[in-house]
Amino acid sequence: MPLCRIAKFASIVVAFILLVWILSPATIVPPADPVEAIAIYVTDHGWHSRLVLPSGNGELIQYAYGDWNYFALNQQDLKNGLAALLLPTQGTLGRRKFSNIAELQQIIQQQDYTLLSLEVAQTKVTQLLKLLDERFNRNIATSIENPKTGLTLVKDDQKYTLLENSNHEIVEWLQDLDCQVDGFVMWANFRVKHS
Repeated sequence: MPLCRIAKFASIVVAFILLVWILSPATIVPPADPVEAIAIYVTDHGWHSRLVLPSGNGELIQYAYGDWNYFALNQQDLKNGLAALLLPTQGTLGRRKFSNIAELQQIIQQQDYTLLSLEVAQTKVTQLLKLLDERFNRNIATSIENPKTGLTLVKDDQKYTLLENSNHEIVEWLQDLDCQVDGFVMWANFRVKHS
């Protein structure tokens, strides 16, 4: 077999392996036996994911991260899409409250999104909620309501980039909750590994 054919075959095999790896879901591994375990949720909205945390009073608070123009202002044309993919742009943090799990499930079902559930330690949820609330309130003067997403959004101090997108942010938040995330993360393609 000529060297050129071997190189071509090897390139095809490597490309196939990379494609399978990229298209395979990233696996969320919750902590084993968390103290005062409480359910949290990851919602898969196609390209983007969001994290939903219980607030302690029966409400659930959903947090999302994205690009300001594309995600917050719904300026989803080619120019803003390419800018969000290729350039560091203004980030946004979004928040939405649900009165209970039934309300969240109804929205998920109506929009045909995916809802993943896992358990983590209550203290970790409390700490993360405090950090996210402080981060959100830091730029509350920039807040807008987005009727398309149901989120209230504020400008975020962190820049949005292809390598620091909504799904990467969710992974960081999950790691703050002592979860491990294995696999390629670029878009919302998660699964939970229950023990």
